[in-house]
Amino acid sequence: MSIWTPLFILAVYGISLGLGDVVATKTKGMVSSVLILASVFLIGYWTGIIPTEALATSNVPAMVSSVGLALIICNQGTMLDIDQLIQEWRTVVVSLAAVAGIGLICCTLGAVIYGREYAFCAAAPLSGGMVATIITQGAAQEAGKGAFGGFAMLVFAFQQYAGMPLAAYLIKREGTRLRKKGTLMSVETVTAKKFNFRFVPPVPEKYNSSALIIGKVVLVCAIGGLIANLTLIPGSAPANYYLNPNIAYLLFGVLFTAFGFLDKRAMQKAGAVGFLMFAVLTVVPGSFAGVTPGLFLDMLFPLIGMLVMGVIGIIISSVIFGKLVGYSPEISVAIGCTALLGYPATEIVTKEAAKGFEGTEEEKSALYDQVIPKMLVGGFVTVTIASVVLAGIIVPHIF
Repeated sequence: MSIWTPLFILAVYGISLGLGDVVATKTKGMVSSVLILASVFLIGYWTGIIPTEALATSNVPAMVSSVGLALIICNQGTMLDIDQLIQEWRTVVVSLAAVAGIGLICCTLGAVIYGREYAFCAAAPLSGGMVATIITQGAAQEAGKGAFGGFAMLVFAFQQYAGMPLAAYLIKREGTRLRKKGTLMSVETVTAKKFNFRFVPPVPEKYNSSALIIGKVVLVCAIGGLIANLTLIPGSAPANYYLNPNIAYLLFGVLFTAFGFLDKRAMQKAGAVGFLMFAVLTVVPGSFAGVTPGLFLDMLFPLIGMLVMGVIGIIISSVIFGKLVGYSPEISVAIGCTALLGYPATEIVTKEAAKGFEGTEEEKSALYDQVIPKMLVGGFVTVTIASVVLAGIIVPHIF
């Protein structure tokens, strides 16, 4: 009897992911946990130590992920701070432009050079985080082309190597520019006008249990899914919608939180985020089951090429729209690079860049204070909002 039961391989997956988290922490985010997880299973599959028919072909990951992904996307909507986005509206514009630039260059020039499937599969991961990548991976699995899901995971695992050095360099350049201009100084926090759309009274804390919080998120997802299904485009194969379900989950998460029905940061409050991410990431091992050493080598050229194209798309669109809103090219592109980073990498790269800036301690502190709000808001907009929207638009057209 084989020891590679679904439970045993799930344990290997969990330990590998935990090891990845340790490496990510030790390297301050320079090596992602997904890269370690992918490496363990690629080596395991290639050597025959891990059989591809275990977790990779189980229905459990797809089933758990589909539910977990809906909950995570909806929860991202509960994290939206409308007041902060209004205060940093120029950053929001540049962030959205960066994601649009990635999508445009991937779906045009990228498709011509590397083929439609490689280029389209790279677009959503390049524009944001794990959620957009898993949406892409799911589409590849449904189309019977799981190797392209593995390619999307590789893009996600390596994108920060293109983003972190460029962002760090540009933040330091921004510090030099501000010092020459005479505006490199600490800024006072401005209290913005608060917008209140709440009309649902809050549940008293003593009754607001984890089960109730999660149940309400599930209900909102169910409503979003039902409404999205009403917008199914007749005759579309694979199924396509005027309102993609993933976009509906995000939109309804934002709206129902604003109305007061959902708690802010609901899944964090319920203590369920860690388990949800664990569940959703069970799709990663299956993504690499069909990736042979030869296919992996074939993927390297499109992988590097799409990373370069993504950076080019970010630079062009960020500089253009940054100029329109009054931002310098340096800070505009740094904000655009948050699409390749996500949190906590956005905070880490800002902190490290400010620390390495050649100036006084006061100037380093001032640089950090001026840049960090833009990087955090930029990362939230690209990874949490725009990448999910882009994935919802592009993914139905990949295969």
